[in-house]
Amino acid sequence: MDINSVADQVSGFATTGAVSAWLLAGNFMILVGLTVAMILFSYKAGRGGIISLIVALYAGYAIYMVFPYTDAIIKAGGTPLIKAVISGVIFIIATFIPFHFIQRLTGGGFGVLSVVPRFVLSFLAAAFVLALAYHVFDISDIYKFPAPLNQLFAPDGYFFWWFIAPMIGLIVLVH
Repeated sequence: MDINSVADQVSGFATTGAVSAWLLAGNFMILVGLTVAMILFSYKAGRGGIISLIVALYAGYAIYMVFPYTDAIIKAGGTPLIKAVISGVIFIIATFIPFHFIQRLTGGGFGVLSVVPRFVLSFLAAAFVLALAYHVFDISDIYKFPAPLNQLFAPDGYFFWWFIAPMIGLIVLVH
């Protein structure tokens, strides 16, 4: 075996590995993007901010679900795209209001969140939002997600696990 054939094999392996990694990352780009947004938010808002956001996501979901006019407002949207946007806006409003008050309660006094818990909590919060997009806001009606993402978020039985994952993350990672 000569040096050139070894170099060709290494180059081929590196190229194949890079392409595979890029395809895998591309399949999960929306989840990666949401996670990065959550991480950036956690650095800006601090430990209390990310904790407040996660708790507010649950409160926002509860308010969204019991708001008596949600269905009527969404039905007025007409197209699936407009309905999804309206659903998202209602959820954001329903989440922002509790976040504002919860953040006042959790502002400061929680110390610093290290890198690993910050990443895990951000990922779990992002996955929770994506699961809501799949199951509550019907985003999959207007956008065809990659198959690997569909396998993780589309099944109805998985919604419960994505729903409780941030709560478990808070219990395990925040002392």
